[in-house]
Amino acid sequence: MFTAKPLPHKVVLIDYDEKLFSPMGFEAEELARVGASWETYQLRSPEQVPEVARDADVVVVQTVRPLLTREVIAQLPRCRCMIRAGAGYDSIDYKAATEYGIMVCNTPTYCTDDVADHAMALLLSSLRHVARLDAAMRQGRFARELAVPTRRLKGSTLGIIGIGRIGGTLARRVRGWEMTVLAYDPYVTQERGDEVGAKLVSLDELLERSDFISIHCPLTEETYHMLSWEQFARVKPGLVLVNTARGPIVHEEALIKALQDGRVWAAGLDVTEQEPLPPDSPLLRMDNVTLTPHISANSPEARHDLYRLICEVAGDVVQGRIPRFVVNPEVLSHLRKIE
Repeated sequence: MFTAKPLPHKVVLIDYDEKLFSPMGFEAEELARVGASWETYQLRSPEQVPEVARDADVVVVQTVRPLLTREVIAQLPRCRCMIRAGAGYDSIDYKAATEYGIMVCNTPTYCTDDVADHAMALLLSSLRHVARLDAAMRQGRFARELAVPTRRLKGSTLGIIGIGRIGGTLARRVRGWEMTVLAYDPYVTQERGDEVGAKLVSLDELLERSDFISIHCPLTEETYHMLSWEQFARVKPGLVLVNTARGPIVHEEALIKALQDGRVWAAGLDVTEQEPLPPDSPLLRMDNVTLTPHISANSPEARHDLYRLICEVAGDVVQGRIPRFVVNPEVLSHLRKIE
């Protein structure tokens, strides 16, 4: 009887969102071509991870559940790469992985268009109060007064925080709307701004001049609560704020106060500090807030591209190559070697 020879490498997906980002089905075949097996799990606690990934060469996590902690990473002696199947990688202990010689990669290109589109949808919905007008109509109310306040997009100013792939795509998207685009991003030069049609300014200037602000930076120690009490005190009155990045970039209590006192007219939020929002959150009772449940990356194309990128990165790792999208390049000087 023929027995298949075990594959020499192992790639493990430890968690994924089954509603939007289940595996495609082609992953096992793709990875087998480079000598790697493919296993999938939906783990709910860090303590479960070593049980399934102790002998894995590559560990992948699709959700933002913080499963790859320092304690877990210490128990993965064969791991050479951790992949956050998404753009943000704040759910992986970056510092611990680097200390252990493990590459951390993300998949930043899979949902660029989708998130930029969703940011624009939230901006338009917030500006034109689509959600509350729709809700009133469904309640039998012809409440035309709920259409104010608003303003015209043409001639207004959009401020973008972070003009990487997604922020830059949004900047390009709005060219046809005849808006002035400002950007704050301390890691790029005006040359990048010129590419996407944005003028780089300080954060303070962006806050003071922007009619609308859309957030597209990663969540790091530096960006945690980047918009807080002091920043909301500086904003141009009547601001519309959009966040499709990470909830903790915005100090939620400060935002709620700014929404209550009218300094912020409206907000479109795909992400919040706590997900899901607690039932007693004031945001749920505000009709000038449009909420979506962290789904801006969603599309069939994005799901397909995500798993293609996972296979590409994992395949490079097990074949001894440095993959694309290493977010901790300092690790390359002391990569873990497996005998």
